Amino acid sequence: MSDVSPLRREIVVDTDPETAFVVFTAQIGRSWPVADLSVYGAGATVAFTGGQIVERAPDGATAIWGTVTRWEPAEAVGFTWHPGRPADQPTHVEVTFTPIGAQTRVVLEHSGWQVYDDPAAARAEYEHGWPEVLDQYRDHAGPPGGNDEPPGHTWVALLHRPGPDAPPNGTVFDDPRFAEHVAFLQRMQEAGYLVAAGPLTDNPGHGMTILRLRGADQLVQATQLATQEDKSVAAGLLAVTIRPWNVMMQANP
Repeated sequence: MSDVSPLRREIVVDTDPETAFVVFTAQIGRSWPVADLSVYGAGATVAFTGGQIVERAPDGATAIWGTVTRWEPAEAVGFTWHPGRPADQPTHVEVTFTPIGAQTRVVLEHSGWQVYDDPAAARAEYEHGWPEVLDQYRDHAGPPGGNDEPPGHTWVALLHRPGPDAPPNGTVFDDPRFAEHVAFLQRMQEAGYLVAAGPLTDNPGHGMTILRLRGADQLVQATQLATQEDKSVAAGLLAVTIRPWNVMMQANP
């Protein structure tokens, strides 16, 4: 039995506990540094879905990071933790959200290091990883936005049209492969990237999707998502044009 103590990190975010909880859970895909801290690397997405934390690679592969063990909105979330490791050898993470005036104290505690061959080394590695995660989370969680979009986001418009292998007469919506496009949109929603999507009513078979990715230099990732993660595009049912968008004004959320 290891005597390595739990790893504890505490930050304060400029928002209320309800919002802080939602940003950490439902919107985890917007702030998690997948390029540096994930199983599949750049281009992957991560989301809480079906009681688990799931990473999806651009090629459709998935990795389960953990299973939710505690779910108390605005107060706490807990989960087993084993990204890139066997599910029967998890550590455990618990995150609590406590109001302090108009802000929220967020405390993350990571325990269970005895499952590692070298518990002290594993803990030391996470001593570097969790601060990076929490710093990006804090940037995303607050302060509450006004009419101006905070800096550090990449917006793209995905313009879809029938692809080279689409059926005739613009009937892409009836093709069984269109389910792959719907699945792609659902994954983008789970990751916190999807703003809006739908068909263009004046041009059969055409549509538009708006994505918003955390970070000002994420056009390459957006392109990978649109061309690789969307299997309907890879299969030739749809073709896509990726247009970067400079958003100068938006409505209050």
